[in-house]
Amino acid sequence: MVMRPKLLAVMLCVFSLLQADGALAVGTPPSPPKKPSDAPLSTSSSSQVTLPLTDYQQLSARPAVTVVETLRIEGSFEPRSLMLTLTGRTAGTGPTVEVLSTAAGARLWGCEGDAILSRGGSDKYELTPLQPRFSLRCQVALQGGDRLQLSTSPQVLWIDSQVRDGELIRDEEEGGKQRFTVVHVTRDQTEKALPVSAIGRYHITMSPEGAGFAYTILLRNPNRSHQRFSLSPRNGERVQQLDAALSCEQQSGDYGCNVPPGEHTLTLRGSLPSTAFRPPVAASVHYLLLDSHPLLRPAVETVAQRISVSETGLRPQYRGAQGFLMDDRQVLSWRVVRLEALRTQSYAVTSAGTTFFLGSDGQVLGETSLVLDNQGAAELQVPMRAEPTYASLGGEPMLLTKNETGALLLPLSQGEQSVSLQHRQSFQRTIGLGFGSLWLPELAAPAASAQIELRYDRDWLPIYESLSPEVRFPSLSFGELFVLGVLLIVAERLLLALGLLRLLRLSIALCLGIAAATVSTFMVLLCVTEMVIAGLYILPWLFGQKRLFWLVVGGLCIGGLWALLIGGLVLGGRASAPMASSADVSYSRKVSKESSDSGETLREDKPKQPAYQGLPPKETIPWGATRSHISRERLSSEGRAVQVVMLWRPVVQGIGAAFFALAVLQLALRQGLLRMGLQARWRRVLEAKAASESPSA
Repeated sequence: MVMRPKLLAVMLCVFSLLQADGALAVGTPPSPPKKPSDAPLSTSSSSQVTLPLTDYQQLSARPAVTVVETLRIEGSFEPRSLMLTLTGRTAGTGPTVEVLSTAAGARLWGCEGDAILSRGGSDKYELTPLQPRFSLRCQVALQGGDRLQLSTSPQVLWIDSQVRDGELIRDEEEGGKQRFTVVHVTRDQTEKALPVSAIGRYHITMSPEGAGFAYTILLRNPNRSHQRFSLSPRNGERVQQLDAALSCEQQSGDYGCNVPPGEHTLTLRGSLPSTAFRPPVAASVHYLLLDSHPLLRPAVETVAQRISVSETGLRPQYRGAQGFLMDDRQVLSWRVVRLEALRTQSYAVTSAGTTFFLGSDGQVLGETSLVLDNQGAAELQVPMRAEPTYASLGGEPMLLTKNETGALLLPLSQGEQSVSLQHRQSFQRTIGLGFGSLWLPELAAPAASAQIELRYDRDWLPIYESLSPEVRFPSLSFGELFVLGVLLIVAERLLLALGLLRLLRLSIALCLGIAAATVSTFMVLLCVTEMVIAGLYILPWLFGQKRLFWLVVGGLCIGGLWALLIGGLVLGGRASAPMASSADVSYSRKVSKESSDSGETLREDKPKQPAYQGLPPKETIPWGATRSHISRERLSSEGRAVQVVMLWRPVVQGIGAAFFALAVLQLALRQGLLRMGLQARWRRVLEAKAASESPSA
């Protein structure tokens, strides 16, 4: 085998394969196989090519990229001889890339050079290079018209125009793609030039710091060449920013712009020191929008046509903007009126729930849960006569801070949020009596719905509660007074039947009633004693009846109902709190659920935030042995307190035992009379029973 350079071997191999593929495509008979000694490279029947390892590594290591360095347009519009030349380079496998797309019916044909130009879509063209350096020249056909519009891909680096009677107009780039237009320019173009039309939209914004403007002018050049457009600010504007894809220059306060053919937007921004406006350009229509801060109000002093804000095509920054339609020579002047802001509360209290627990040590532990709707307050000031011990916002504990007046200060955020406060205060105790004022946290806004819950330790018996103008006695109810009254009347009647004097039986009945009202055990004992003595009077009558069985059953039923009535109204009322309304119970459950959800659940779900050291802990409010509820609408908590009076239960029980002992002592002093009365009633029972069992009966 004759040794050749490696590159020559690769080129001969590729050339032989191309000849073989071309022969098969046109149907020509394949050439006879060459001898192994004549082939530069080894090939097989499966169209495999063998390359040296160094050549393969060189081909695979090079990047596959194709770049068009220059796109040049040459020729002239008059003889229809426009030409387009693409020059560039490729590396690696020489990939096919999209280079341009045409518009307005333009077509490329008759391409010659070191690349292939093919159609990739309706108006898109793709380029396939044949050499590492390539140059491709194509003819351009226009289907009427006097302009050529093309759009290049990011693979095209530069665009150049050498058309003798044409002007190149570059548009803005979008995503690496660039649009450009070559416009036919005739010799008499300047004589037949049409003026540039404009539409002005002017947005003037007035604020306490000053007035600013934003002018947006839509320009349209109907000519084939650039035209001059002048803009003259005549209101003392201080232009700070000019945004436009145009070439503009400032000369003696005016702005001159070179406007290409087509539509373009010119935007000016800055400050406006005057209180009058005159359109800075000559336009077909002028839209003006006067926008002002809520503390300012422009009073228009000249006559102008009012239009809606939406018709101006501008978006106002504040509410209450005014729109106007003006002409070129019209002047609009106004006077700025500064409005006085009324003093209002910047937050509202949707609901407030306060719980007080009165302990046996003379301390009151309180917790207040607030739901606020904040629309502008930066902080919450809460003057408190109690001592704050804990505060949280949205379930997150906060540092306890106060301002110069001593009020609790909590930062707030925008919108609806929940605030929880805990506080301590004390009440006075003396000789088994407790009384005090439970002060509420003072809020500047009244609570739309307020709930107050009082929880008492088992050692206290509440006898008086007051939140002006409501006064209540929680230890006494109508049912209890009714039962006690019935027991006193029954006791007095039974003592009368036993032969006691009037003053004595009234004294004994009153002592027994007080003892029963203070101690539940004495209540049960009094009920059982009255039922036993009353049975001595009822049994003789029952034995004299024919239907004794049904009467006994009826009596037992009446006695059972009487026992249930006493147990439900008296014993049950003492063992539990006064029943609250369904609204109070639902609110309490809602507040508890919100507190638990915002406190515990959210803390578990949310990632742990970095906390300050020294944050106060949250205490748990005990349930207490006795509870009562107070509900109000539109409750103002400024200077409001709940007045309470309580009795120490051991003292109350001692008083009840003393009255019971006094009643027992009075009965013991008349035991002879009582014994005679009971024996007489028992003999009557025996006689009635014997009479009912005799045969004559």
